[in-house]
Amino acid sequence: MGTVASDILKESGEECYLIALEGNKKAVVEGMASFETGGPGDLVVLPDKEALEKLNGRIFAAVVIPKELAKEAPKFPKDTAVFVSAAVELSHALLKQKLFTHDYSKGGWKKIHASAVIHESVKIPTSTSIGPGVVIEKGAVIGKNCRVMANAVIEHNAVIGNDVQIHPGVIIGWECEIGDECNILSNSVIGGDGFGFSQDQHFNHHRIPQTGNVVIGKKVTVGAVNTIDRGTYGSTIVGDGCIMGSLCHIGHNVTVGVNCIMTGGFLCGGSCTLGDRVVASGGAMLKDHLNICSDVYLLHRAGVVQDITEPGVYAGSPVLPMPNYVKSNAIYAQLDEMRQKLRELTGQKSLTGNGSGSSESQD
Repeated sequence: MGTVASDILKESGEECYLIALEGNKKAVVEGMASFETGGPGDLVVLPDKEALEKLNGRIFAAVVIPKELAKEAPKFPKDTAVFVSAAVELSHALLKQKLFTHDYSKGGWKKIHASAVIHESVKIPTSTSIGPGVVIEKGAVIGKNCRVMANAVIEHNAVIGNDVQIHPGVIIGWECEIGDECNILSNSVIGGDGFGFSQDQHFNHHRIPQTGNVVIGKKVTVGAVNTIDRGTYGSTIVGDGCIMGSLCHIGHNVTVGVNCIMTGGFLCGGSCTLGDRVVASGGAMLKDHLNICSDVYLLHRAGVVQDITEPGVYAGSPVLPMPNYVKSNAIYAQLDEMRQKLRELTGQKSLTGNGSGSSESQD
């Protein structure tokens, strides 16, 4: 059963940045799709004029357009509901969260699956569900409205906040803390031992027990197959609102500020401190014991080997400020031409055609 467009505006308009509804206010929305693949019954988001021009007469139940395109609303078919948004990408995210996110209760299991192993000391709220094969150890605290999916392990004295989703195969280590509204994706390990060893005179490795924990703030997304190591003595900390892609690693004793973005393959050595709103694109790497100030963007597989103290955009390995990086890349592309010119100026010539790549002086 679908949702009437006028009800969407009434119940979700303000929080989803919808500022007007034109066209057919009684249109029934049954699903949500991309504008490339959507059809009758769907709500689609048209982020810009280019997307609008690609519709080729296709029909939808409802569309969301940015306020800059509000004048285009009368051009849609009369049966279409046209939502006008003050922030179209935010409307996209929030509408899908509210109306069309995946329902994990479709797994079909009872609230607590019979195969789950839960220590008698653990109290499970009636609003929380526990999937097949889950293990919850002594003293763990589980919040309300959580979903702990198949084969997850929550070790002793760990604390899970409210409205947390823990996906299949996740391990939450002992005494670690997960804040409210977090989403921990499949096969991630929160609170594994940090990489701490000491070597003797024969280069034998002696483990330094890692007895701290991991503290994750509120509304954090940890991607699939991530590892966040516990601190040696204190806490490894991930601040509120951070989002992490798949295959990321955060070493022991790291502190990450609020609202950071770490995309796939991000690697952070131990004992680093990241400020707020640090954005690391895919494959970025930080050497251990570094300090990165707030509002730093790390691009093009950035390799950071020293502190960054000024906000800005940095790229390359080792990182350079973006203007320097662009200039260096431009120069790099011209190196062969510059080499030939240098040979001409110094009276040298290249031996071409012999496959050796060598040169000799012109005496």
